[in-house]
Amino acid sequence: MWFRSQLAATGEYNIIGSYWESGNKNEIDLVAVNDLSKTALIAEIKRNPDTLRLSQLKTKAQRLEQQLKAYDIQYRGFSLADLL
Repeated sequence: MWFRSQLAATGEYNIIGSYWESGNKNEIDLVAVNDLSKTALIAEIKRNPDTLRLSQLKTKAQRLEQQLKAYDIQYRGFSLADLL
């Protein structure tokens, strides 16, 4: 929730939430979309930054990418280190 609040406070995104496919497959912790600028942020949130794997996140996001075809998508990993 903290990262969602921080992104909402920037005013850069009009939709902020999470994503998962049926059967709880390919759960993505954070998806933020700006429909006006056609940009999106897809992010994984982990306690330990060493466990963040953007390559795995991109694999999980393949179906979501299809829904956001016209968008410039950025991938990020957030961890407890980003709270400091």
